[in-house]
Amino acid sequence: KKKDWEGIAQRKRADREGILQKYPKWRLKTKIISDVVDLESLLCNELSPNELEIVRYDATALLEHIRTQRYTSVQVTEAYCHAATVGQDLTNCLTEIFFEDALQRAEELDRHMKATGQTIGPLHGLPISIKDHIMVKDKDTSTGYIAWCYKSIATEDAVAVDILRKAGAVLY
Repeated sequence: KKKDWEGIAQRKRADREGILQKYPKWRLKTKIISDVVDLESLLCNELSPNELEIVRYDATALLEHIRTQRYTSVQVTEAYCHAATVGQDLTNCLTEIFFEDALQRAEELDRHMKATGQTIGPLHGLPISIKDHIMVKDKDTSTGYIAWCYKSIATEDAVAVDILRKAGAVLY
């Protein structure tokens, strides 16, 4: 008989995999040899040149490129989601995944930029990854503890998350 925690872990992995399966174009395509230690070169092979350029910018440069409309918020968000998916396939690094919400937010920001020519706050379009112990409304905040999985769904955003959203950030 499976222990309770094993069933919870299996369910959590299945939930994550179900989300990632919606984005097959972002999945790891390179066959991995077990002794690979240079994950950056694998990431470089998986991302398009444009995506690689985007994810290599620091936040200040990336925000400037969004502000000047060199990149859309959607382009930037997709690049970060793709990199995160590859990272997950390589290292099992993600807990909660909300790419769909992120892409909707990025589209809203792009519509606003197109309509007004203005950004929404200083972080307009910047992808931000949030640790799972910080409350994001409707997301599991189990802090990596299996005993808390599915028992600690946030009913509201933490103050930090609210500030990030108001500043134009895209949580993914």
